[in-house]
Amino acid sequence: MSSSHESSLLSTSVSILDGLNYLVWKNQMKAWLQSKGLWQIMSGNKRKFPEAAENMPSTMHETNYKACMDWDNKDDQAYGMILLKVNPSVAIVTTSITTARDVWQAFHTAFGQTGPLAIFTEFKSVISQKISMAMPTLNIMAMNENFQCLTAATIIIPEIMQAMILLNAMPKEYDRVMQTTLQTMEQSKLTLNYV
Repeated sequence: MSSSHESSLLSTSVSILDGLNYLVWKNQMKAWLQSKGLWQIMSGNKRKFPEAAENMPSTMHETNYKACMDWDNKDDQAYGMILLKVNPSVAIVTTSITTARDVWQAFHTAFGQTGPLAIFTEFKSVISQKISMAMPTLNIMAMNENFQCLTAATIIIPEIMQAMILLNAMPKEYDRVMQTTLQTMEQSKLTLNYV
């Protein structure tokens, strides 16, 4: 896969972290890092090998050196990918941090607490969404992600209301279909997933 294609995928797959969108960004960035085989470093499951002891056989020194270099390179990749998707005003949090895992933890500490502003931002995003004819699936996935973030913040919007918000966001071309659906469906079955 070409480097420009990967850059394009990163640009479209992961939002820019601005602080308010941390919950969405975190899931997108985690998925991106997983797709690149870098999540094990972030999660701490793959740790850097300690420096080789002087009394180790030379073959172990070489193996240990290669493992350390591999870890350093993967950590650098993860670190770089994360910083590419962070607003410069937010990147200030990373001053003097040297590993990708520590950057991840710093962002979690700084933005992981869901306050009223973050909740309102998610709510505003979900109710102001419009479903386009060109990319309805992406729009609906984004709306669903907003609902998931609100649920994670213990703001539970009933399923029927989620469905109504989605129906309200649909293009006018779907009005007749929506009317027919609403007239023939039982209220208990009206959910976001059904619509």
